[in-house]
Amino acid sequence: MATPVEQWLPGMDISAGRLEAMNQSRVAFTVTNFGADPSGSVNASPGIQIALNLARDLGGAQVVVPPGVYLIGQTLRIYGNTRLTLMAGAEVRRAHAGTMIVNGDSGQAFGGYTGHSRIVIEGGLWNMRGTTPGLTGSAMCISIGHATDIVIQDLEIRDTPGFHAVELNSTSHGVVRNCRMRGYVDPGGRDFSEAIQVDLAKSSGVFGAFGPYDHTPCEDILVTGCHVGASGTAGTTAWPRGIGSHSATITRWHRRIRVSDCSFEGLLQYAVSAYNWEDVAIGNNTFVSCGSGVRLRSVILSDPEDTKDPDGNPTGASQVMRNIAIVGNTMRSGGGYDNAIIALGETSGTILNLTIVGNAIDGTSGGQAGVRLERVSRCTVADNIVANTAGTGISTENQNNTILNGNVVWTAGGHGITMVTSDNSDILNNHIRDPANSGVLVQGGTDVQIRDNFVDGANRVASSSYGIRVSTNPVAVAISGNKCRPGSSTTKAVRGLSISSGSGIHRFGNDMRGTWSGSGGTGIEDSSTSPTTTATDIQ
Repeated sequence: MATPVEQWLPGMDISAGRLEAMNQSRVAFTVTNFGADPSGSVNASPGIQIALNLARDLGGAQVVVPPGVYLIGQTLRIYGNTRLTLMAGAEVRRAHAGTMIVNGDSGQAFGGYTGHSRIVIEGGLWNMRGTTPGLTGSAMCISIGHATDIVIQDLEIRDTPGFHAVELNSTSHGVVRNCRMRGYVDPGGRDFSEAIQVDLAKSSGVFGAFGPYDHTPCEDILVTGCHVGASGTAGTTAWPRGIGSHSATITRWHRRIRVSDCSFEGLLQYAVSAYNWEDVAIGNNTFVSCGSGVRLRSVILSDPEDTKDPDGNPTGASQVMRNIAIVGNTMRSGGGYDNAIIALGETSGTILNLTIVGNAIDGTSGGQAGVRLERVSRCTVADNIVANTAGTGISTENQNNTILNGNVVWTAGGHGITMVTSDNSDILNNHIRDPANSGVLVQGGTDVQIRDNFVDGANRVASSSYGIRVSTNPVAVAISGNKCRPGSSTTKAVRGLSISSGSGIHRFGNDMRGTWSGSGGTGIEDSSTSPTTTATDIQ
């Protein structure tokens, strides 16, 4: 073998031997030196596996795949302290019906995060060929479990059938960076698959590579700079979901999950589906033409498997999830699968401590809202732009201790902002233009403030709506400093402010001037019980 070269100089010939010598000096192996054929005509898996096994036997090394096409005829096994690098121009092309690569052996039994760890997989095209006869059944590309310190970066995974491009299961400190997940094939019954799945070691049906099934969740996961979408290959679609989870165990959570600076295009369902996650930051991502942008979901109460504890006992309950920030994302041309941002808790699984700030939402379809909250507590929705939604701009229900502040809601296809059966919450300083129905609608609830909002042009579609409407017997609502105007639409709102029922209503300082469509044309109608209409203290 050629003598190792400490420094590469201009004019030196590049040869497999010299490349291998340079790699050996860093304890690295080039797979072509172990029989891996780069022509794409024969199975290259044995040669690649020899190099991976040598890295394992040394306690860790780098394995290099030079440019070329490598048929993968069996599942590759990567072990601890290994860096697998596909050089520019390298493609691994699946040629068997299983997973492309797994961290460890099928018979291993490392629990918690004690499995094969400190692994880097980087570079190249990982072609799953999900439309190829014999390869259309559900399969995984990169599958990681019971591990810590995992990095997957700078690669493309194409045309995955059924399962996931990357699964991080029972993984701590995992990074997926600058990767492209393009193209998906549904073999049937898999319309919910995520390109990148964050999951726990619940059962062989959830993670089939190896056990033990000790319900270890994921922690400290970063997904950044990635793209999820379509490949354009005939017979494929964009992914159903971008990043997410769809199984759970009571008393376990996926924690400290960060999704940043990613782009999602044309996804059929959710771009990010945070199911049973805590301590979450989702920021500075772009979503274009996706069925929904971000979903936050506590454990589904009606799911008999997800509501079991680690011993397999049914609990009949969900559980709280908390501490989530959705900040600085842009969403355009959203689809009708679900609301652009939705946080949906359960009676026994409230979503707590939620921040939705500084997002730009432009367009939904199918009657979907821009932001939807249900069974959420201690939440701030502030400084968002919500425009051209097919449904309500910002919709809240069965929640408490929520502040909706400083949002711009433009031409909503339903109401501008709604708050239904909600308590101890504020609607403050929002700017609402031309909603199809009412600008602000409050139904029921107690101790709600509606203050310093501006509504212009409510009732755009002649639905007998109002600038601000309070109904369904709310208790202790303070309404002050709001301004409503009829706008330029020919279908004027009935009133600027309408209070059809309620008790303990306190209103003052509202400006409802203009020509309204209601009988007599007055701007305020208050049918609540003994309202207080002065600015003096109430005690």
